[in-house]
Amino acid sequence: MMKAVYAGSFDPITLGHISVIERALKIFESIHIVVANNRSKNHLFTLKQRAELVQSSIPEQYAARTVIAPYEGVVADYINANGIGAVIRGIRNATDLEYELQLEQYIRNTTEAETVYLSPYTQHMQTNSSLVRMFFQSGKHELASHYMAQGAYNLALLYEMGGKSK
Repeated sequence: MMKAVYAGSFDPITLGHISVIERALKIFESIHIVVANNRSKNHLFTLKQRAELVQSSIPEQYAARTVIAPYEGVVADYINANGIGAVIRGIRNATDLEYELQLEQYIRNTTEAETVYLSPYTQHMQTNSSLVRMFFQSGKHELASHYMAQGAYNLALLYEMGGKSK
């Protein structure tokens, strides 16, 4: 079995992301979760914080098969440097698919990796980081708890209250 990469800004990581990771680990030996800086986004959490949120979200039984990699560069460079054979992309709806198909062209032109599309579990199909960020930014933290792993939610609250890793 080969290793795969699942890249995103994960600002913050949601239960939808976790369900894609769990599904991917049924197929791949290991998953490199690349926490990327998207320069076009105004991130709520720092790169280091987002990596810590991802780490705190991975179920213990999967920890040995995941690599959390905060990364500032181009994800294609990470894929090539680490001998990654597949790129995991999450798809929730037709809008996601259209964007992901454009991204796949870039991956094909810059790496040898194949793109694999996975959807989150049904109960997480409407979950997205933008919604969770909105809850944090509007002070409705408790609503965010429905969309995040408990450990990540607790850590995100700590960050929002001026805690560690700022």
